[in-house]
Order: sequence, then structure tokens, then C-alpha cells
Amino acid sequence: MKQVSFLLVLMFLLTACGAAPTPAAATPDVQATISAYSGTMVAATLTAQPTNTLVPTNTPLPTGTPTPTETVTPEILIPTATQTAFVGSFVPGNTEGLPTGLIRVENYTGQELVFTMDGVTKTRSVPVYVSWKINGVYMFSIPWGTYNYRIVIGDKRTLTGIVGIANKDKTTFKVYNNKVAILGP
Repeated sequence: MKQVSFLLVLMFLLTACGAAPTPAAATPDVQATISAYSGTMVAATLTAQPTNTLVPTNTPLPTGTPTPTETVTPEILIPTATQTAFVGSFVPGNTEGLPTGLIRVENYTGQELVFTMDGVTKTRSVPVYVSWKINGVYMFSIPWGTYNYRIVIGDKRTLTGIVGIANKDKTTFKVYNNKVAILGP
């Protein structure tokens, strides 16, 4: 019995003096890790963004071009008792040598209309503005480009849209009281 008691005591002592348990691993601070990564990503994104280094240019209007007494915008084309619509063409840039297309406007409304096109040329992006009072049929040339058109019929109706001119063939606008039909290439 003494031997068994001695073995038990010995086992107890060996167990008590055994290797210390390994400490649990430190729990990572997930929120701090996310914040650190986010800060790094934001800094890298802001560093990679280009800076705006465009140099503004001043394009003067050519001399000799008739300019209207009022600011030329499509809004002044709505005839009222005190306004006169700008009629003619205004090209504040050089369109010499650019290809042109033919425009034909046919007025089937029975009243005078103001036909306006404004936009930019396909080549060199030169702004173009034309406006005409039309009672019957009128034809004119315009450089190839993309244009907004506005048709004011009398003082009550306005028709608008967008048209691209990229062909020397004729584009015809047939204007009726409630619609416009565009025929051409």
C-alpha cells in the first residue's frame, strides 16, 4: 500500500510540475485592422487621381461677322410683341474647307415660322448657329455636324429635336402644325 501511495504522490507532483499551459493567442482587433486598411486604400486612391491641369483658352469672335444686338440663344427665338428673332447665320469660328450638307425647309403650316439650328461641326468642333424666318420653302448649306433644331410656328407652337448632318445630300424638313418630318440620307 505504501508503494501505491508513493506512486500516487509522485504522479501528483509530476502533474503539478508539468509544462505550463500555452497562453491563448491574442485576439486581433478587427475594427482597428479594417480602419488601417481603409486609410491605406483611401490614401492610395487619392494619390492616383489625376490633377486638373487644363489651361483655359480664349477664342475671340472674328471681326466682320454681324453680331445681333441681343445675346444669341434659342430662347430669344420665341416671338413676342417686344422681341425680334435673330435671322441669319452666326459662326464664331473658321468653317472654311469643311464639307457641307444641304438643308431644305418646307413650311406647310400656313403661317410664318422661325427655323433654327445650333450645334458643332463634325470636324474641328466649330460652333454654328443659323436661324431663318420661312413662309414657303427655303434651302441653305450647313457644315457637317450634330445640331439641335427648333421650329417656332407663329407664337404658339415649338417643335424641337436633334439631327446629324454627315452627307452632302439634301436633308428635308417638312414642317406641319403639329409635327416635323425629316427626310434625307
